Amino acid sequence: MAGMFLPISSSGFRVSSQGFGARSSCFDTKPVILNQQHTTRNSQPERMFTMSAKRWIWLLPVVAAVMVTGGLGYWGYQQYSLRQRLETALNNKYYRAFYSLVENVRHIEVLLSKSLVAEGAEQDSRLFTELWQRANAAQADLNQLPLADVQTARTAKFLTQVGDYAYSLQRQTAGGQNKSAAQWETLKNLYRQSADLNLELHNIEARIAQGRLYLSELARESGRGVQKEGSRLADSNFSAIEKHMETFPTLIYDGPFSDHLEKSEPRGLTGKVINMDEAGQRARQMVDGGTGYTVGRVTEARGKIPSYLVELRPASGTGEVYTVAVTRQGGHLNWLAGSRPAGNPTWDINRAREKARQYLVALGYRDMVPVYYEQQGGVAIFNFAAVQDRVILYPDQVKVTVALDNGQVLGVEASGYLMNHHQRQLPRPRISAAQARRKVSPRLGKVAGGRLALIPVAPDKEILTYEFQGRLDKDTYLIYINALDGKEEQVLRVVRSPEGILTL
Repeated sequence: MAGMFLPISSSGFRVSSQGFGARSSCFDTKPVILNQQHTTRNSQPERMFTMSAKRWIWLLPVVAAVMVTGGLGYWGYQQYSLRQRLETALNNKYYRAFYSLVENVRHIEVLLSKSLVAEGAEQDSRLFTELWQRANAAQADLNQLPLADVQTARTAKFLTQVGDYAYSLQRQTAGGQNKSAAQWETLKNLYRQSADLNLELHNIEARIAQGRLYLSELARESGRGVQKEGSRLADSNFSAIEKHMETFPTLIYDGPFSDHLEKSEPRGLTGKVINMDEAGQRARQMVDGGTGYTVGRVTEARGKIPSYLVELRPASGTGEVYTVAVTRQGGHLNWLAGSRPAGNPTWDINRAREKARQYLVALGYRDMVPVYYEQQGGVAIFNFAAVQDRVILYPDQVKVTVALDNGQVLGVEASGYLMNHHQRQLPRPRISAAQARRKVSPRLGKVAGGRLALIPVAPDKEILTYEFQGRLDKDTYLIYINALDGKEEQVLRVVRSPEGILTL
């Protein structure tokens, strides 16, 4: 009955007992002549009106009740939707705080580990400055989580201690005074605790990934399982720490320096400007097996490296589609992406690496060496760096993705190379590799390497260094010593896994 209306004429329209589908005399075109007996009180039309009126008098409360119920239902739905949106927003806030917390804690662990092998007050000062900042940020993240004080007290205390200690050491090393042996032992103790904290984070992350723990439940007193989890974390010295998933260490296949330095203008572009037709033909030469492809749509793409986007389709009409970005200036390969999913791996890493090297040589990249790699499912991603006068140029990198089922090149990313590559006036080293090796921390064992590498340390600033590799306990580190003055410029920790080689 909701939504129904009753037509009423200005003269008191009579509703027929047959309903709205029957024609009433009010709508007749013929004149109606009423005699006296039709106007008597007990006439048939009057009885019909009385019966209809009684029926509507009985139905009106029902209609009103339905309308009220519907209105209340709609209002309730609106309130429910609003509550769901608010709960989602609040839950997202918790997740952001947790991810940020774990990111900062992970960096704390890495910075503490670097402080154990860094030599020199200048390098230490930089490390302790960042360590102090990360500890403060982690405390702020922890305070945003829906946890009781009893669940966060020990973790908060640990973060406070790290921040305060880093601040005091920063002031000391900024004044040129190196850390003492006792301070080194304290840093090592803090490092061990931070490693345990990261382990707890991974455990909680696994529970969340399995759907066994939700951050929103941490705020509900009725969540016994969550309270138990929180209590367990408190007892483990790092209570109520939430999860992390997105801030894995920088993949060293990207290189520790691959995206650190980008000029405002690309330095690696050479040659004349090409048109769309030329870009299409060049794209066919760049795809692995591209002679069997036809050029489809070609469009322009702006950006730091203006390019043509070329769509390549198999001439047979079936198969994977490629998109190739060809630079407007010079017709160089900017990037390439194939749509074929890789099958079960049959190629090993060494064979795939050699395929990637040969592919780059065919494109004209002859002075390149493989540095690091990562394996993701059925593909391997290799990072190659340019070489000049036996010096590895870390800013000038190209990534090549190879399918491990048949060795086909499925992807290329050369923007780092195009942005940074140019013929450099490299300085001559003022110290030997042996002299640089003596600058490496004596606490590192099995120090190897000593190859020359150009690394970026700031926008538009590159430094010639010696690259060494050493071990402390079970961890491997890369140490970069300035080849001109012997200063320690960078420390990276290497993480090896079945998926590849990572650095922190």
